[in-house]
Amino acid sequence: MKKLFIILIILFSFILSFSQRFLPPVKDSYLTSSFGEYRDTGDKPHFHLGIDFSSFSRIGYPVNAAADGYVYKIWLNHKVYGNTIFLYHPDYDLITVYAHLNSFKGILSEIANSVISEVGNTFAEVKFPEDEIRVSKGEEIAYSGKSGEAEVPHVHFEVRELRKSGNEEIEIVRDALEFVDYIEMRPRKLEALEIRSNNRTFKLLEDQITEIPFATLPKLEVKADEKIGNNTKIIPRKISLRVNDELVYEIEFDAIRADEMYSANTVFGYGSNIFTYWLKLYSSSFITPIKVNRWNEIAFTLKDRNPAELILEDIWGSVKVYKLVLVKEM
Repeated sequence: MKKLFIILIILFSFILSFSQRFLPPVKDSYLTSSFGEYRDTGDKPHFHLGIDFSSFSRIGYPVNAAADGYVYKIWLNHKVYGNTIFLYHPDYDLITVYAHLNSFKGILSEIANSVISEVGNTFAEVKFPEDEIRVSKGEEIAYSGKSGEAEVPHVHFEVRELRKSGNEEIEIVRDALEFVDYIEMRPRKLEALEIRSNNRTFKLLEDQITEIPFATLPKLEVKADEKIGNNTKIIPRKISLRVNDELVYEIEFDAIRADEMYSANTVFGYGSNIFTYWLKLYSSSFITPIKVNRWNEIAFTLKDRNPAELILEDIWGSVKVYKLVLVKEM
């Protein structure tokens, strides 16, 4: 009886946590881009701060509220996000963002049209009083488009968190896949393709050890991605480098501060674009995705030959490990 009671509690907790997840903004859709990817569109390189859902190449496809809440603000004519809705969800203390919209629905459409008649194509932000415009989970709030820097119609979806740091309010953008009720059913292939050091590039294979030369300090960059189905490529969630059995460097795309949006070149190397990701395994500065950077600690302990492991992980639990040997050049 006691075992049955414990099982029922666990099952209830699982059902409760599952039911409290956000709805995807597009019904029956699929993921087309992930959080943290490199973007070289617009004025300068930046992180992709959300996840993208297909609107099936259609403008005007319904966009739905992820959870109960109210409208926090809207953006009109933003150069990157285009027409955008921000919803605040008191039950979660989180904000969801819906971008690249073609148009809004209901009262928001009326307000947007009124503002546009005054400002034209100029960027405008409209903030609303708390609880003034309520929305329900699954409610239709807008229609998909390709406003802003979007090249094809889709819905860009974000989860944001506001934190206090003294008198300053910091906006943290979280990986929305942690919060949304989405199950990836397509086949996935997580892999590192190449690694480069000292202007030389080496192919990586899972079943062999790759020797990588370095001079004073290894400045490694790895080309990696995860292919999903036939037409989607995303970035690995976590990339780790272990040298001589010690964790030396780690990047994880779980959160990025909003004010770090244009710091993508801290993490991504030369040759990165919307389709190709060269990830640096070194840095002279710190931003949120860089979780571990111990190169300065271990620089003087490196030997002539240093066994290493490159580890890729995705958000669904897949792991790939590549064996390396870092060889000091004389």
